[in-house]
Amino acid sequence: MKLLIPLVVTIFLLSLTACTSEYEERLKQGRTLKKQLTMLHGSDVVSISGNEEPEVIEIYNEIILLAKVSGNEELFLKEVFEN
Repeated sequence: MKLLIPLVVTIFLLSLTACTSEYEERLKQGRTLKKQLTMLHGSDVVSISGNEEPEVIEIYNEIILLAKVSGNEELFLKEVFEN
């Protein structure tokens, strides 16, 4: 019984660490995609107007997908586009 409590706590902490690192990996991918958008637009202001090339729309869709998978879509998008 004494061994069970530290084991449960250890497993719980490891699961939290794994989730954090996965979120950070997604965030890194999102920031890389944002850099690609910035290079395509030629400025730091990144927006979609509807008259974009298919490549731009595809990158936006990838960022949105990463945001949904991250678990906190609003925070993810804020961190990608405001930093």
